[in-house]
Amino acid sequence: MKFEDMINTIQLGDCYELIKNIPDKSIDLVYIDIPYELNKGGKGSIGYKIEKMKKDLRKKDITEGIDYSILDELCRIMKNIYIYIWCSEKQIYPIVHYFFKKQCYVNYLIWKKDNPIPLGNLPFLSDLEYCLCIHEKGTKFYEGWEHKEKGWISHINTKDKELYSHPTIKPLEFVKKHILNSTKENDIVLDCFCGSGTTCLACKETGRRYIGMEIDKEYHKIAVNRLNGITASGQMSIQFDERGNKI
Repeated sequence: MKFEDMINTIQLGDCYELIKNIPDKSIDLVYIDIPYELNKGGKGSIGYKIEKMKKDLRKKDITEGIDYSILDELCRIMKNIYIYIWCSEKQIYPIVHYFFKKQCYVNYLIWKKDNPIPLGNLPFLSDLEYCLCIHEKGTKFYEGWEHKEKGWISHINTKDKELYSHPTIKPLEFVKKHILNSTKENDIVLDCFCGSGTTCLACKETGRRYIGMEIDKEYHKIAVNRLNGITASGQMSIQFDERGNKI
């Protein structure tokens, strides 16, 4: 497939193979929410809702982390190293270690959920999620101060999870802030672990070009539909007024 034909599409397939179609130094920003590497934990050690979430994640093969060789490919295709990575706490060290060797800067971004699900006898709540913003010296940041917070406090985005049937979906508002802070209009953003399409939708709504990749057929369909204002259940998620303008 030609690179030009991938722009503003969500490709169905294995990103470790699809990424080979992207030329060197052609991507302005990578924004990914990688499959988390999760502790298996003992049986009965966590609540029912958490156990169900982990079961759903295991069903989709998104509890075993990533093959870190993908980082070499991502560095190859970026014009300059500029990447946001949502990851589990266990994955922070190997990712940071990799990019420190490339003399990159790392910003640690935090999402604190103010209504986390209790986890039984575990020592701490699972109320934090981690996003690493990694870039080279001289990287440009854009827009105003309102897009530059390193931390956010909010409720768990239950509504998005229900609308788009993805257990680890990130709030669209956060993703848009990051993209506005790190790109210009018409820049190309890659999300090779596309999931329900949050990154691609954020790009579409902010005037950026995007390339999405998703290996799971169900999530791929959900993501494509989401870009067209359709939820996982087939309902319209976007409302219009009598003149056809988006409300």
